[in-house]
Amino acid sequence: MSKKRPRAASPAGSKQEPEYWRKRLFKARYTYKGRQCEVRNWSVKIQHLGKRETFSLRSSRRRQAAAEACELYRLLVTQGWENATWQSSRRSPQANFWSGDPVPVRGDNFDADYWAQRLILREYTMNVQPAGDQELSVRVEHGGTSYYFPLGTDNQKLGANRALRIYQTIASQGWEVANKRFSRELTVAFHWFESPLAWTYTTIHTQNSRFQNTPTETFNAVAGAIELAIAESDAGIRRALEWCIRHMNGFCCAASFASAGEMLRELPRRPVCLVLVSHSLADMPGTGCLEELKVAVPEVSGLLYSIYEDSEELFRATPGGGGTYLLRRTPATQFLEPIARWLKQGRLLGEERIPAVWQYFKDSVASMPVGSSARQLAHLTQREHEVLGLLSKGHPDKDIADQLGISIHTVHEHVKNIFDKLGAHNRTEAVVKFLQK
Repeated sequence: MSKKRPRAASPAGSKQEPEYWRKRLFKARYTYKGRQCEVRNWSVKIQHLGKRETFSLRSSRRRQAAAEACELYRLLVTQGWENATWQSSRRSPQANFWSGDPVPVRGDNFDADYWAQRLILREYTMNVQPAGDQELSVRVEHGGTSYYFPLGTDNQKLGANRALRIYQTIASQGWEVANKRFSRELTVAFHWFESPLAWTYTTIHTQNSRFQNTPTETFNAVAGAIELAIAESDAGIRRALEWCIRHMNGFCCAASFASAGEMLRELPRRPVCLVLVSHSLADMPGTGCLEELKVAVPEVSGLLYSIYEDSEELFRATPGGGGTYLLRRTPATQFLEPIARWLKQGRLLGEERIPAVWQYFKDSVASMPVGSSARQLAHLTQREHEVLGLLSKGHPDKDIADQLGISIHTVHEHVKNIFDKLGAHNRTEAVVKFLQK
């Protein structure tokens, strides 16, 4: 009677631990002039989601190679095959894999020349920065998420290198790290009325700091200024709104809060007239926060706002059902235009601000010039709108052709028609008109 050979026990340990990979390392062999040779560094085979691939590791020491293989597996699980695999020709053996620097990965978007073609000038955002200088921006998309990043320069080469650095950080360390490290361009929409819908919107650049601020911040009051407060969980957005308020004539930021709970606890002790409340606070929805604000501090008025990638996303996300839609762009330091004059004359609480806001929107419509960008844009065809939208995101002609399924020649024809209809002399002028809608 034959005995069955016992099945070898599978190696113990989790794939998230280096010890698991230490037992799976091997050294590749090759034949040279009839002799069997072995490479100096370790290799490993990793299988995930039905795909298996061999990786040549940097280290010749088994312990370090196991740690590298473990980190590689974690990158693969969290960021996918594209960003966990790289070409050996793009790696430097002297590179410090553990230094926290972005990991080089395979693909054209890890080349500065790729980003040089995607840089754009978004001139209408110049008033966001204190100096008001012209600067390049880039739109970075990764893992289904995208943002615009101001690059702080008008130099093409420097801008391309900065864009590459941002993308490397996102691909190797994730969006959360990149959002803390780099400034983003965002659209903020302030909800004056919901039905009929009447919002103002503006552009901000998030402001990041090396130092971690306390959740609740207090500022020195300015004599004679109207005191405002902010409830915003994202520190970069919070600092950007603080900057906007500081540069508003006659206003000052008295306090800012990272959560609704902190705001509701602290606000009764502060002489604040108006509080700006984010639609997406960490601990509760902004609408619920406003309801509790009415009960806790009825003498303080609240204004809800939402954050969007850009104005195009704002328009797509605008809630339906309203008979009238009024969307008005304002400079970053003037987003309180609808009530600024009345606030300076005395506090406007609750229903008292309705006539003031409606008068503002009526005056805005009445003063709109005949040749405004909005009216010019109305003459564009649907396809021309699509082309112009992609131009505004920094896509070169080849990308536009591929995305829309048309030839580059057709793209050129659409761009020419866009110039004629908008009275633009170049792509930057056309995009500025599009973004100012």
